[in-house]
Amino acid sequence: MIGSPSSTRQPPERPEQEPKKAVYTPKKRAGTSPTALFFKAIFRPIFKGLYYLLRAMRSHKLVSFLAIVLILGSAIAVNYYETGQLPLGLGYDQFNFHIHGTNGGGDQVKNWLYALRDGNTVQLSFLDRFLSQPPDPQQLVSQYSQSQGHLAWKSINVIGVLQEADSTIDSFVEVDVSANGPGGSVTGFLLVHFVTVGQSDGAIFGVDVITLRAPAQ
Repeated sequence: MIGSPSSTRQPPERPEQEPKKAVYTPKKRAGTSPTALFFKAIFRPIFKGLYYLLRAMRSHKLVSFLAIVLILGSAIAVNYYETGQLPLGLGYDQFNFHIHGTNGGGDQVKNWLYALRDGNTVQLSFLDRFLSQPPDPQQLVSQYSQSQGHLAWKSINVIGVLQEADSTIDSFVEVDVSANGPGGSVTGFLLVHFVTVGQSDGAIFGVDVITLRAPAQ
C-alpha cells in the first residue's frame, strides 16, 4: 500500500531570526553646538592673534621691550597731563592746583595755613598784603593756632579747587583739629576759603575762615 505523500512530507523550516543589534547614536560634542560655534567664531581670531603676537615678541625681544616702554610712557604722560599725578601717587602734591601750567597759588595757600598753624603773624601779614581788607593776623593766631589757640592740627586737606572766568582760583581747605579739655579730647573741622591768582605768582586775594565746628554726633 502506497502511503500518502502527506505523511512523509517534512514541515518547512522556519528561517532563523537575526539577533537584534543595538543602535548607537553618537552624542554631539559640546563644542559643536550652535552657541559654541558662535563664540568660537568671535574669540578664536583674538586668541590666535595673541598667540602670534607672543611668538613675535619672543622672536623680537628688543623691539617688544621698546614698544612696551613706549606704550607705558604714553599712558603716564597722558595721565599726568590730565590729572597732574604720577602713577601710585608718586610726586603728588595736593597744593599744586595745576592751573595753566602753574600751581594756581597752592604754594601761597600752604604757606598761609602753616603760618597760621605755627602762630607766625608776620608771615600772615606778608601773605595778606594784596587783600583789600585783610583779617587781623593776631586774632586769627589767638583763635586757631597751635601755640595760642591750644588746638592740635591733625591733617590739612584740599577738598576743592575751582577756576573762575576772571582767572581767579577758589580753593577750599579743611583742617582737622582737636583740643584737650576737662572732659577729654574734642575734635573739630576748620574750613578756609582762599582766592588766588595764578598769573601773579599765586598771590592771595581773599581769605575767609568759614567755620570751626565739632563733628555731628
